[in-house]
Amino acid sequence: MKLKYLGTAAAEGYPAMFCDCENCRKAMKTGGKNIRSRSQALIDDSLLMDFPCDTYYHCLLNGINLHDIKNCLITHVHRDHLYPVDLLYFKPGFSHPAPDYMLNMYGSEDVEKTLSAVLPDAVKKHFKVITVAPFEPFSVGKYTVTALKAWHGTDNPFIYVISDGNKTILYGHDTDVFPEETWEYMKAEKIRFDLVSIDCTEGAYEELSYHGHMCLGRNIKCRERMLADGIIDEKTVMVLNHFSHNGKDSNYTEFEPIAKEHGFETSFDGMEIVL
Repeated sequence: MKLKYLGTAAAEGYPAMFCDCENCRKAMKTGGKNIRSRSQALIDDSLLMDFPCDTYYHCLLNGINLHDIKNCLITHVHRDHLYPVDLLYFKPGFSHPAPDYMLNMYGSEDVEKTLSAVLPDAVKKHFKVITVAPFEPFSVGKYTVTALKAWHGTDNPFIYVISDGNKTILYGHDTDVFPEETWEYMKAEKIRFDLVSIDCTEGAYEELSYHGHMCLGRNIKCRERMLADGIIDEKTVMVLNHFSHNGKDSNYTEFEPIAKEHGFETSFDGMEIVL
């Protein structure tokens, strides 16, 4: 399996619009991997993870033709992960998809409610929302996917277990340390992850004063429990992703060596991991 990070920032991007904080000034000055667009990923060039407002930019930058993408998993309905406005360009006169083209978008009941309110019939004929329930595996092409409960600021946020029968990935954005139900499910099902991509919105902080995202300190606690529960081992690739300029030492240049010291890789826009 191949996971490509198309975007690796939190909602406001990195550097953030309208911001003049130290982290944003550093990112703008140094450029390169310190510049991050809104979070999105692509598995095996076919399975899209989330649909943020930067999707168009990601497609241009990476040579992706959305007409070749048939399936998309949505983690939650915040606009940096689901941007319904761009789906309106399915309308006649804005695009010319093949008559039988269908984009399948999988997610919680929140996704269906959000999209049904804004998509006209002219769009819906090329678009299908498949509502999935947590802890119930389902098929997406060659993959077996399971939505797990996350801890975030929407009614039904998900993280996803994705397996091709050989390798297994946990795509863990956006979430705090997982709800107990999720921990219990992973342990009971004896899931073994080859790759874990996990939220690190707040960078190198040891702890946070709020819930809904993670920092390096919480990432370390998650990994310790994963090891104790046997759902990862020392060979599992652990990647930290989804960074905010509000985080401590969260520029790639500063954060990467800190994360590496603790056994984590640091994502950047365009990063590819092949298992």
